[in-house]
Amino acid sequence: MHIFRGVQAMRGLAALAVVCGHAVIARSVPGTRSIAEGAHTILASGVDIFFVISGFIIATAAAAQTDAPNFVLRRVVRIYPVYWLVLLAAFISSYWIAPPGGAALRLGEILAWDYPNGYVPPAWSIAFEMHFYAVVAALLAIAPDRLFEGLSAMLGIAVVAIVLRLPLGIYSHPLILEFGAGVLIAYLARVKDRLPMVPYATAASAALFAAGWYWIFVVGASDPQFARVPTYGLGATLLVYTVVSAEHDGACFSPILQWLGSISYSLYISHYLLIRWLASPAERWQIASAGAVVASILLSIGLAAILHRLVEMPLRNWGRKLSVTRKGGEALTSFPGVRNPQKL
Repeated sequence: MHIFRGVQAMRGLAALAVVCGHAVIARSVPGTRSIAEGAHTILASGVDIFFVISGFIIATAAAAQTDAPNFVLRRVVRIYPVYWLVLLAAFISSYWIAPPGGAALRLGEILAWDYPNGYVPPAWSIAFEMHFYAVVAALLAIAPDRLFEGLSAMLGIAVVAIVLRLPLGIYSHPLILEFGAGVLIAYLARVKDRLPMVPYATAASAALFAAGWYWIFVVGASDPQFARVPTYGLGATLLVYTVVSAEHDGACFSPILQWLGSISYSLYISHYLLIRWLASPAERWQIASAGAVVASILLSIGLAAILHRLVEMPLRNWGRKLSVTRKGGEALTSFPGVRNPQKL
């Protein structure tokens, strides 16, 4: 499994967008509430970028690995340690910060399988990720050489479930289609030597994000989650496709954004609790709202860097060594055109 520098930079940008959105909304006051909500609405599209990226990365990595136990091991090591630390902190701190102290932890919250998540609200998106991983793991166990065909079939089932409103939980949620978009990019990248650039893709992507914001925030979409897919979701798809295509052509990407991408999971999963801690005793912090927003963002990045360094990296290295030892060698991606890839 390898890192794609452009996609890593996009992951950092998406995580930063979500953090900024929560920091702004947490410190909003009646006079600025509307502006804060508008900013939060567009910045929340970072999750849609995450979903497309996840579809691309997971499909690419799984197609190269074709080993279900190794895939599951790496996903477990990737997701749970940091999540459980944040969940424990949220549970303990719930005795003075909502949700009310003493509320029982459900198994779905412990396993990051439920949507929504009462103790770690950003983990609602992790539940979507976990359901996607479950499908990929099942396909690797059943037909590892037919991964993309299997994912296409599952995507077709999801479309039918969405149209007919079948009660399949997350698998019938419109946002699951964004993972399918990432899988499509992975498939195209796998069968072609390079991805051709789409004319005006960046401008079209920006227009779609703007349209999503207008539809959801200004007009007031009756189903905001559905409205995200043809706007934020399609915009994210064009953006990720463009980044992968540019990387094929040798484009360089911001080292700062790449670093943010490397800590993006810790940043995404831990920032909300930290911002809520800072916002809760507002009267104790003699600092202007703008300063509090900036401080919240910087402290969130600092905490994520610590978690990444002390928890994520050691455990991921251990998981990688264990999976390589079990398999008897290093699995390499067949993604064409990527030279000197970094380890994921």
